[in-house]
Amino acid sequence: MFKKIVVVITSLFILTGCSNMSSGISVGDQTLKSSEIQRAVDEILEARKTLADPQMQLVDTQKLLRNQAQFAVITILFNEIAKELNISVTPSDVNQRRIEVVAQIGGEDRVPTALVNSNLAESSFDDYLRLLIIIDILNNSLIANGASEEQASIEVSKLLVVTAEKLGVKVNPKYGKWNPVSAVIEDGDVTGGAVIPIP
Repeated sequence: MFKKIVVVITSLFILTGCSNMSSGISVGDQTLKSSEIQRAVDEILEARKTLADPQMQLVDTQKLLRNQAQFAVITILFNEIAKELNISVTPSDVNQRRIEVVAQIGGEDRVPTALVNSNLAESSFDDYLRLLIIIDILNNSLIANGASEEQASIEVSKLLVVTAEKLGVKVNPKYGKWNPVSAVIEDGDVTGGAVIPIP
């Protein structure tokens, strides 16, 4: 369930580099500082200390930084799409989806471990659930108009690309190198050209 957002992450948007090392990502006029992305990473790493087990396939810190940067961009993009299409997601909707997800994973006590296993900060859980709701609404609308599930997924990805191009997206090179073909922030020159790598 928590891995569902990966499908969207791998079909994203075109973006350029961010030269200001204090800037994390920016989408249109919205900016998230590197320190804010780092905060989510630190939260995940702290949770790992008590909840992780050897069977979990956990990513390293650099990949975790890239994941959180992408998650931040996707969150802004889907919120913009929802606004443009008059899609309303209320706190009640998010709470209901949380109840469903908690039931699927076996109870509230399993949420922290599931979040760690999915490389998701607890503080980002509601944002994640909101994304799932928006994606489901978009997919269901397309399917209701005759699209197959696969076609609907493709169209949602196209909409994401168009929105990203329209708003303009920038990402700090410390998170890696953007591949516009696969739409993934890949491992690259995390220093943005500096001599000493930034961990």
